[in-house]
Amino acid sequence: MVIHVCDETKNLKQDFTCPRDLLVKEMRYFAEYLSVDPQRWEEVDISVHCDVQIFDWLMNYVRRNSAGEGNKDKPRLEPSNVISILISSEFLKMDTLVEECIQYCHKHMSAIVATPCNMNCINSNLATRIAELFSHNEADDIRDKKDKFKSKLFQKKIERLFDPNYQNRDSPGNASTLYRCGLCLKLLTKDTERKISCVPGKINIDARGEIIYTHIRQKSWDVHEYITGLYEELKSWVLVYWRIWGTINYLTCFRCQQVFVCAELTQCKYHPDSVLYPGMDTERGWHGAGIYPCCNQRVLRFDPTGIPKGCKTRDHIVNVPDEENCDEETSAQTRVLNDLLLHRDAVCVSNSPSAEGAEESQSSAEKVQDCDVLLEPTVLRSLRGDGSTFSLLKNWSLQLRQQSLLSEDEEYTTGSEVTEDEVGDEEELSKKQAAKKAKKAHRPLKKQLSSPNFQRKEKSEKSQTRDNTPFTVSVQKSKWDSSRSMRYNQDAQREEDQRRMVEIIGYLTKMRFGDQEQSKSKDTKEPAGGIYSRLEVQFRSSSQVRQSSEKTPRSKTRYAQIRTT
Repeated sequence: MVIHVCDETKNLKQDFTCPRDLLVKEMRYFAEYLSVDPQRWEEVDISVHCDVQIFDWLMNYVRRNSAGEGNKDKPRLEPSNVISILISSEFLKMDTLVEECIQYCHKHMSAIVATPCNMNCINSNLATRIAELFSHNEADDIRDKKDKFKSKLFQKKIERLFDPNYQNRDSPGNASTLYRCGLCLKLLTKDTERKISCVPGKINIDARGEIIYTHIRQKSWDVHEYITGLYEELKSWVLVYWRIWGTINYLTCFRCQQVFVCAELTQCKYHPDSVLYPGMDTERGWHGAGIYPCCNQRVLRFDPTGIPKGCKTRDHIVNVPDEENCDEETSAQTRVLNDLLLHRDAVCVSNSPSAEGAEESQSSAEKVQDCDVLLEPTVLRSLRGDGSTFSLLKNWSLQLRQQSLLSEDEEYTTGSEVTEDEVGDEEELSKKQAAKKAKKAHRPLKKQLSSPNFQRKEKSEKSQTRDNTPFTVSVQKSKWDSSRSMRYNQDAQREEDQRRMVEIIGYLTKMRFGDQEQSKSKDTKEPAGGIYSRLEVQFRSSSQVRQSSEKTPRSKTRYAQIRTT
């Protein structure tokens, strides 16, 4: 068989001859074009547009084992020609040569990218096969100054992290179930959701008595937007890979006995000073509680939550077992730890010192974490009177629920306004004027309404727009005022019920979806009937479009039949 090779770049033409059987065996691309009948071989004209030197190399490779051509040595792959040979052999379906080129790329990738070759011509299939040979440490060690192939390699690595059916030796964790919690805003997977702590209100106990956490999936979070945002932030697919890898893999700290994701290696909380517990001669309210001298934070002697709290952070410590006594899971954790320490700058999230330590250092108040409430010492003494840890937590939660129900916003009135309907027939006009004066006196105190012994802590996002002065006026109990008319008491009761219901809905929405979900849920319009109502609307609209589309071709067919007759 004669093969005409046209090199348009160098403006060269050259003919190559090769036996038909050998050509079909080595280059399976020609098998479907070459007939079995030898009489028709002369009718076939093969023309190939390729570099003359590359095709000459391929023909020498085809004849490497032929006896009639003499003992020719097998041509050698080089960094300058391996990419061109890889592309040509993959097109001509030379599977053995393709595998040799991929293995050569794995061993000499740094030298290959240093040559003036075009790596963009490598398709997705070949890039995936090359990436599977590289471990993430080997891929990270590639010296690619112009970024010809390294980013493409790590893009394939990221795809493997999100493949639920792929067993990845570099990453025991899988990112196919990655989501974000709407309460604690942490990134979690199916493997880490029961081990990573959430807000204190989502702590549960399993059948074995172990503490587990219940996270709430944030519906508005999208993994594609997350990856795009990471790339815009880090400007490198290599760093994006290591950040995702550090998010889905976890270890256990030997020091604090907590499970942590690799990206939080530097966030082991601790107190530099030991806790001090008061003696027996102290007042009763201090029994069962101690204080850290470093930040004046109060702590329970027996804390059932087990969540470490501290004013400073340091590196987690992981206990490495002996290689002789470790199983497959332990050896995988050891590899994760070694990779984490090797690439800690790319994996760990850089964070400033937490502001919680500064807030918890107040000596006159103690903060209940993630509850947005400050408890005064008088309340703490009354709560600690029974000396029981669980009753203390129960009373705290009860007081927090009362705070959420009794908190007053500016759009609600205090019930002290007097209208024309308030005054009964037996009341005189002077009493009405006195009530109006009381209304003016109480109006400035509307912003200061709160529950007893509580102070609301304004969030940093709202500190510029809302008044953050402490609430000092205690709440008057809602009761039936016999000195008022029946209409006034009924209106006041309806106002109170409406205000309480709005507060309950807002509080439950905040617990269910978080602050960000609450703001976004107002903008999204959901059908009143829920998802079934939405599906019904979509079905009806699609059926109407289908009926209209069926009617339209009939008229056209009739018109065509009339034209033909």
